[in-house]
Amino acid sequence: MSQKIYLLDTNIISEPTKVSPDKKVVQRLADNLDYSCICSIIWAEVLSGVKLLPEGKRKTGLFDYFVENVQKLYDILPFDTSCASIYSDLIQRLKEKGHPFPKFDSMIAATAIANNLILVTRNTSDFEPIKEISNLMIENWFD
Repeated sequence: MSQKIYLLDTNIISEPTKVSPDKKVVQRLADNLDYSCICSIIWAEVLSGVKLLPEGKRKTGLFDYFVENVQKLYDILPFDTSCASIYSDLIQRLKEKGHPFPKFDSMIAATAIANNLILVTRNTSDFEPIKEISNLMIENWFD
């Protein structure tokens, strides 16, 4: 197993499923496959999002894509005790600064920090308050 560098957010691993996916993002996914992973929080977001869709071809296609491609191609990091400790520190610091502390985003950020990974997301602004109070590293492959 190669050294992981990137923790991919839901909006990154979902990009290939779009009707007109961003070619740059799809290429970066291919180029960095061996260096990328997801975390259990992102996996939960993906599965719950697909399972909440109405029955039909789209739901079946997305489920197949995520199980047959994403789950098999990417390591899925657990939310472990190290992540939990960092998460609790982030929540405390965010509250002290008067920032909102979205649970899932904070858990994703904690996983990236605990594993010294660069979080790749389109929603960089959602993670800026966390970046301000921690050593969270963020990249936007849409830029």
